[in-house]
Amino acid sequence: MSRSSTSLQTVVNNAISWAPHLVTASGLIFGFLSTVEIFALHYRTALIWMTAAVVSDAIDGTIARKLNSAENIPDFDGALLDAIVDYITYVMVPVIFIYKAELIPLTYNNWVLPSILIASAYQFAQSESKSADNFFTGFPSYWNVAVLYMLILKPSPTNNLILLSVLTVLIFIPIKYYYPSRTTKHKTTIMSVAIIWGISGFILIYTYPTVYPAPLWISIICSTYYIAISIFNTLFHKSID
Repeated sequence: MSRSSTSLQTVVNNAISWAPHLVTASGLIFGFLSTVEIFALHYRTALIWMTAAVVSDAIDGTIARKLNSAENIPDFDGALLDAIVDYITYVMVPVIFIYKAELIPLTYNNWVLPSILIASAYQFAQSESKSADNFFTGFPSYWNVAVLYMLILKPSPTNNLILLSVLTVLIFIPIKYYYPSRTTKHKTTIMSVAIIWGISGFILIYTYPTVYPAPLWISIICSTYYIAISIFNTLFHKSID
């Protein structure tokens, strides 16, 4: 192969390698669009954009590894970009949602919502937030999921306050939660549960404000299983390796 052909191939590979970073960055657009819809009180549309952000986050890493983006673009930190986008879409946007939709008693906004932001920043920044064996350490800032359930189940603002307070505390408790797209332990089971949960969750969002029992219960069962197996694995991991 000639030198010019090799150079052209390198340019093409580098250009293609940017694709997953663009997928990651698209989460910023989805987060912005979701925020616009939140302030317009279009909560269903806001949830749809939040879902789009989750989908982009779910696939960008796989695409990056397939295309060897880290090797082809060594001076660009895709992991840092991913963390920035995730904090915005999994934390900032849901907190804005909680505030605007008045999901907790208004008198608690000034300390509960900043607490979520700061605790989540700690969770993102700690070195063991994602363990070497591909688990999240502490509650992995699934605030978008919390918002979905608060909107669908319509618990009282006080109960929402209790839920958010418990989840904030769980950030600091070293339970190892499965990282669905990266885990090697029980990968088939965890991914199957994640996909089923995703489908049921999308149905709930698509049909909102009507809530159908079947997808709701499927979603709750999947969430309960995910939490239970994460706690079980944390406590008894040696016996289920």
